[in-house]
Amino acid sequence: MTVILNDKTLTVEPGTTLAQLLDAQNIKPSGIATAVNGNVVPAVKRAETPLAEGDKIIIITAFYGG
Repeated sequence: MTVILNDKTLTVEPGTTLAQLLDAQNIKPSGIATAVNGNVVPAVKRAETPLAEGDKIIIITAFYGG
């Protein structure tokens, strides 16, 4: 199935969770915020959040500066 990760189209297996997608893309789960179709997904919910065809996933990396 096809999902969109930060404007990049990816093909994943049906039943893939958000946590599995992050792992497959070598994205460290700490220090990021995630949303699926505009809905924030807390870190504790990523492993139980299945993705569906056409889902739009946004990942924002936290950074600090002055």
